[in-house]
Amino acid sequence: MYDVFIDETREDHKHIPLDQEIMEELRKLDLKRQNGGGSEDGLPLQDPSDPIIMWWTEFTREPGITRDCGDNSCFFTNNRKYRDHKNMKVFMFYGTDFSPDDLPLPRADNHEWALFHEESPKNNYILCHEPVISLFNYTSTFRRESHFPISTQHLLSLDWLLQSTYTKTVAEKNRYQEEEGLALIVYVQSDCDPPSDRDEYVKQLMKHISVDSYGGCLNNRKLPQQIAAPLEGMAHKEFFELLSRYKFALAMENAVCNDYMTEKMWRPLMVGAVPIIFGSSKVKDFLPSNKSALLLQEFKSPEHLAMVIKNLNENEVEYEKLRKWKTSGISNTFLFDTMSSRTWAPDDEENWIPGHTNFVEGFECYVCNKVHDNMKRQHNGQNIKKQWGKKSHYGCPRPAKFDEFGRYGKAPGWLDFWSSQWEQHGAMAGNLKQCVLQGKTDCKEDTVGSKAKGDF
Repeated sequence: MYDVFIDETREDHKHIPLDQEIMEELRKLDLKRQNGGGSEDGLPLQDPSDPIIMWWTEFTREPGITRDCGDNSCFFTNNRKYRDHKNMKVFMFYGTDFSPDDLPLPRADNHEWALFHEESPKNNYILCHEPVISLFNYTSTFRRESHFPISTQHLLSLDWLLQSTYTKTVAEKNRYQEEEGLALIVYVQSDCDPPSDRDEYVKQLMKHISVDSYGGCLNNRKLPQQIAAPLEGMAHKEFFELLSRYKFALAMENAVCNDYMTEKMWRPLMVGAVPIIFGSSKVKDFLPSNKSALLLQEFKSPEHLAMVIKNLNENEVEYEKLRKWKTSGISNTFLFDTMSSRTWAPDDEENWIPGHTNFVEGFECYVCNKVHDNMKRQHNGQNIKKQWGKKSHYGCPRPAKFDEFGRYGKAPGWLDFWSSQWEQHGAMAGNLKQCVLQGKTDCKEDTVGSKAKGDF
């Protein structure tokens, strides 16, 4: 198993495109190597007999390995020098790094593309648009409609969710309120002013009820030093302990999109707090029970939500109804079935499930087996089965705003950054698809023009 390198922001994860001159030099090196020459990096190219699946965007950092996927095997690599190998079958892309400036063009008829993207649409809005998502033959995203869905990527297991390691009684939570001055609600964010406009809602909510805001956004309370690191601290046991002391936790995603659910939702449920969820409109399908969370869209206003929370704080019986699932078990059959049929697991050493692969290797094997299926069909004189991505495999709507009454859906102004990014990438998407279908060797110029028109 290899390490997977995922960055949080697109700005931190840029790549320099390989131009035609560099690619020609690489082809010369390949020819030299095939004739017995050496390799400048000391790693000679192999000559795999299995189908080659290449990560065009550097993601797994795998130079080249043959791996079994059930009864089939494929050669997986990050090395672009295999691009013109006779067994080259699929180019894989990590969504955050997908760029019109750097694609394996012209696209050959026998080459397929695969997209893996578990991140927020804010990382690359071009994937929200049908012309681009339909360029891929295989998709793996947080959307349940994708070919290899990873909607529950942040849920380690049902046992992990049901554990009582951090769960506090109502009496204990009340004592923390009285003795430590904890608010009824906790909010922990350092990614401020994202596309979902969540900070605006929290500002309005704070006018009606106390909220302890840790992190960089709307900060009014400091995290303990030992858990203050933005990435390491969020998975720290002391952080789980802190969250468990609160009765309610705001679980607001940075983008609004169906099935986009992160650790912001699962963490409060695991530690015995009640999440207040905003993000996916279909989140109910994945909750452990019908009474396990408060959904922001079901409240008329922040003031209405504050009133309900205050009432629950005073009514232990009603509050505990929202946590009954922790002892009675998962009653949501959709969640239970989803987790029971899941063949992959998130990369977590402490909670690893024997017999499971991580979801990246799982998707790789899905693609590998699809390639072999078509190879067998060709061998038997049958037509191959082509499949394509659809808008529902990732497409997220244009970002909106909260109005002065705390209702989501207000159209953003024409100067809004996130809205203009979505619009701009929509124009780029159409031009990019046309360029790829025309068999061009470079689509940079085609998308630059649409980018300029989309700038606001």
